[in-house]
Amino acid sequence: MPVPRARLVGRARELAALRTALDDVRSQTNRTIVIAGEAGIGKTRLLDELTARADGVTVLSGQCADSGSGPVPYAALAGLLHGTVQAIGPEATVAAAGPAADALSAVAPQLVAPASDAGADRIPEVFADLLATFAAERPVAVIMEDLHWSDDITRAVALRLARTAPPGLLLLLTYRSDDVGRTHPLRAVMAELDRARLTTRLDLSRLGEPEIREMAQDLLGAPAGRDGHHDQGIEREALADLADRSEGVPFYVEELVGFLGTDLPDSLRDILLLRYWSLSGEARALCRVVAAAGPRVWHDVLDDVLADSSGGSGKPVGAGVGPDPEETARAAVDAQVLVATDVGYTFRHALVQEAVYGELLPGERRRLHAAYARALERALVRRARSVAKLSRIADHWWRAGMLDKALAAAVVGHDAAADGAASSTAVTLGERSLELWEQVPDAEAVAGLPHHELLRRVAESLRASTRTTRALAVAHEAIDEWPDDDPAGLARALCDTALIAGHAGSDEGPRLIDRALALVEPGRDDAVRGQLLILRARHAMLDGRPHEGIEAATAAYEAGTAIGSAEVVSVALNLRGVSRVQLGDTGGFAEIDAGREAAEDSWQGLSRYYINGSDVRLHGGDWAGAAKIAEEGVAVARRHGSSEGSRIMIEGNLVDAWIGRGDWTEAAAWYERIVPLIHDSVYTAYLSERLTWLTMWRGDVERAQAEARRKAATWERFGRLEEQIRSRTSTTMAELALLRDDPAEALERVSAVIAPDRTRSAAYDLPQLAVAAQAIARLRAAGHVVDDTGYRAALAECAGWPTFPVWSAMFEAELGTGSWTAAVDVPDPRPAHLRPYALYREGARLLETGDRVGARSALGAAVTEAEKIGAGLVVRLARGLIERAGLLGRAGTAGRTGTAGAVGADAPPSASGPDPLTAREQQVLALVAEGLTNGQIAERLFISAKTVSVHVSAILRKLGVASRTEAALRAAR
Repeated sequence: MPVPRARLVGRARELAALRTALDDVRSQTNRTIVIAGEAGIGKTRLLDELTARADGVTVLSGQCADSGSGPVPYAALAGLLHGTVQAIGPEATVAAAGPAADALSAVAPQLVAPASDAGADRIPEVFADLLATFAAERPVAVIMEDLHWSDDITRAVALRLARTAPPGLLLLLTYRSDDVGRTHPLRAVMAELDRARLTTRLDLSRLGEPEIREMAQDLLGAPAGRDGHHDQGIEREALADLADRSEGVPFYVEELVGFLGTDLPDSLRDILLLRYWSLSGEARALCRVVAAAGPRVWHDVLDDVLADSSGGSGKPVGAGVGPDPEETARAAVDAQVLVATDVGYTFRHALVQEAVYGELLPGERRRLHAAYARALERALVRRARSVAKLSRIADHWWRAGMLDKALAAAVVGHDAAADGAASSTAVTLGERSLELWEQVPDAEAVAGLPHHELLRRVAESLRASTRTTRALAVAHEAIDEWPDDDPAGLARALCDTALIAGHAGSDEGPRLIDRALALVEPGRDDAVRGQLLILRARHAMLDGRPHEGIEAATAAYEAGTAIGSAEVVSVALNLRGVSRVQLGDTGGFAEIDAGREAAEDSWQGLSRYYINGSDVRLHGGDWAGAAKIAEEGVAVARRHGSSEGSRIMIEGNLVDAWIGRGDWTEAAAWYERIVPLIHDSVYTAYLSERLTWLTMWRGDVERAQAEARRKAATWERFGRLEEQIRSRTSTTMAELALLRDDPAEALERVSAVIAPDRTRSAAYDLPQLAVAAQAIARLRAAGHVVDDTGYRAALAECAGWPTFPVWSAMFEAELGTGSWTAAVDVPDPRPAHLRPYALYREGARLLETGDRVGARSALGAAVTEAEKIGAGLVVRLARGLIERAGLLGRAGTAGRTGTAGAVGADAPPSASGPDPLTAREQQVLALVAEGLTNGQIAERLFISAKTVSVHVSAILRKLGVASRTEAALRAAR
């Protein structure tokens, strides 16, 4: 019974929105639209209607698929790539993908020959580059359907495209809302897109009774009236039954309308099988065979399955299909249960496939899956080997219940998925391998590797999928099982576990490395030893233990020299140079450069140079030198097809140089684009802190405060391991505390800078000392006695560092023991925001002394210079002070400029009158007058009770009163 197609009903608003989006991309605007709704609600039908009207727009479509035990890797991406090849040809497709086109071999090995290190983790970036190049020549609509079945890489591609889509690209994403629960990984992607306001969302609702009637009339072929609507009605009873059984889901309406007036089943599952049951027995048998394949089946694979007679009965699987399978298939296609494509068959709707698959008897199901596994293994000979095929073979053996073959295939599939960056598939198959191990006799022989090695590999796959806690647990299992007669192998496993521990935010890495080093002897295992010493040096350097870093790097250099490893020698020189720089020894710069020469063509050595070489120059205030190294590194990274993490760290240093020299708009745009694309990792800590700091200084303090709260746990976790993260996040959190008028918290945040066991590192300590000085001054102004001796001693220890003059001037000016004029005039190098900030503070000082002309000049210069770089916080503070002081002759606007004060100290509302209340003190006084306790005030203002106490003490002192009651009475006047 063929299914006629009704006109699209009940979707006028959604279709209009999509047509507008098409017009936008024709006009070279980019758009992203998410279409969500339950199964059968008409998501694909709506897109079909749109693409039928997509004149002048190239449509590329890909559909995610479920294998029955997880996503089919890259299914949607394969469709997009196929469409691109169809549109512009294979050579142009590879050229458009850029220098990292090898990464596409994981998706389409028939297009790009697999390389030994294709960099499959670059697939999201490569796809984005490919489609951007395509869209530069013509408007393109990219459709990614059924994202509820997407794998990690596919979700990453969708997110990157939404964030980086060029003009002329329309991205259309669909998913089943009823299949995306609270823990589904797609929820995080959708939340990110919503938060960034990158998408228009269309949620498809069920049809109402009038729309069901109109659709049913169309399907029944009733004539339409002059207005295009049907005049002929269907019986009210039949319509009510149709509405009740279909529940307003368009797909169910289509399935039911041809059976009106018959004895219809009650369950939706049986409704899905109405057309299936109307087929002949032979056609139903064929449909069952196709259903076992999964989302679709190739013609040649289906032929192999039908001819397979290995199931034990001696009969081929296709015995029940009849003598002419093609004619049998035609009947199923004519009834629109199956759909024929150029390459094979698929079901008209995934819901039907699921329902027909449910009709398989247990034995029938096992036989079919075994036949498909054998057919796909034969297909590997005819077609290119791919992650998708190997994972499907593993799924079929597993569902066939043939545990030995399932284990062997799962191990092979896991390794292929891990190499192809298909982390969700790798985790699924890896965990399945571990589960099957206990159930298979002589599992080691079947799997082709020992259990401890399997554990090690699965741990790495779990780490790659960011399931770091689970990865660390599995890695420890591997270590516990490692045989005593393989010390070098155990040392490597301990090394891997140390790396995983770092990703998990665990501090056990150094202990694991020490244990590993004890297992490998100098002169015998120098290859392993060299890598372990590199790791030890890196841990020590990152953790702020430069003396240990120098010692370990020197030993690594010796091991690398002994075995002639340019890579180990290069990285050892780099790490030793960085550790020397941390100690204030500028001779370390030359050693870092020597590491660059020693690297030759080793990307490991080169990447360390580009990351660390640019980073140390940033800390020394050499923005031009840092930018030059980072720019070269970005270009070389693209040629090498490096990992995304390395490239982002190099680019991040380039952007840090932009911040230092004042190119804040470009820097903010880069962070806004990149940070949401990074999984929870050490990179997240680095980059999200920089974005939060930049957001704060650009003037969006509220957002910066919110981001700091959201990222605090991540910053703390990775800050335990890395001094740079600790120092930067401490500085940022302290500055945010000052903006909340909480100097006590601010000083506490940076107090580690004077810890007795701290190894001094000027690059990390100087910014913290300047913030500490400001907090001390604010606390003293509130009547507290605070000793600055330790901070002064720490400052003196940093005297040899290139940026010492600027930070020293800031420190003294904050404490009032130096002038803001000196801070304004201090020579470079200095970060671009410090001069306008110092001008603002100088203006505030001049205003306090009554020099209104000088104050107006300094504050005006602060605004001008801050606006030039985009330092909105300084602009706001300086303008607010100008207005409150009446320097432009306008009425003061003191309560409407946000939290006045610092990152700078709060300026008085006028130049007259001793000890005026700050804006925050005025807020506290108002709440005291309401009768609130310190705890209640703290809760209302989101500050600590201790800070409220500081403010209350200052208020009593400034007002010259002895009690809260007197202060409240004064406030009421």
